[in-house]
Amino acid sequence: MKKQKILFIALPILCAVAAVLAFIFMRPDQDALKFKKEYEALNGTVAFGDIKYNELNIPENNPMKYADYGDLLDVIYSKTGIIYLGFPGCPWCRSALPVLLDVAKDNNIETIYYMNIQSERDSFVVENDELVYQVDDEGNEKKGTEGYFMLMDALSDHLTDYVVSYEGKDYETGEKRIYAPTVVFVKEGQVLGLHVSTVESHKSGFDKMTDEQVEELYGIYEDYILEMNNSTCSNGEAC
Repeated sequence: MKKQKILFIALPILCAVAAVLAFIFMRPDQDALKFKKEYEALNGTVAFGDIKYNELNIPENNPMKYADYGDLLDVIYSKTGIIYLGFPGCPWCRSALPVLLDVAKDNNIETIYYMNIQSERDSFVVENDELVYQVDDEGNEKKGTEGYFMLMDALSDHLTDYVVSYEGKDYETGEKRIYAPTVVFVKEGQVLGLHVSTVESHKSGFDKMTDEQVEELYGIYEDYILEMNNSTCSNGEAC
């Protein structure tokens, strides 16, 4: 009788503890929710003219972790991981992101380090046949942050030149460029490679990708992930 009484008291307590632990460990990460809100905020809004941003439905339990330059450089120089550099208003980012999230889920990737790169970069325009810094809405020249140039230096071997095209003429800036989206794959402090934009046949970021284009981009991301994980298995094939 005494044992039954103890069990009667203990069982609700254990259930309550289990419920609390389940809530703690199963609730969406705050970075994941922040990322979801950041990108879905542009759903249905106008980019320019009558062109609207692509609709996104970001899972609450996505792997995105907001990172500063210290975090990114730490991964690049000493760790294994994936870095995503983009921003919500980038149409190519909005096309590539669902594919990146799908391949991450399918390959059990728990963390992708994210930085909104939009306001970090320097930016040039052409005036009177010369390159000048672009000016933001507050009248400040977009010269780029110190961290951005450090990150560019760390990735310089994998970046392409920053060339401004204007009225049929190309203007060399003398710099490399981190275009958006850029997804970087690192293994034990070695950059395996990075992928920019979507795929070559996808000509406009505002256009929905075809199944073939999605499959091609998925394969590019997954090949890097498999190399990161020392695996020779590919999607749909036995190992």
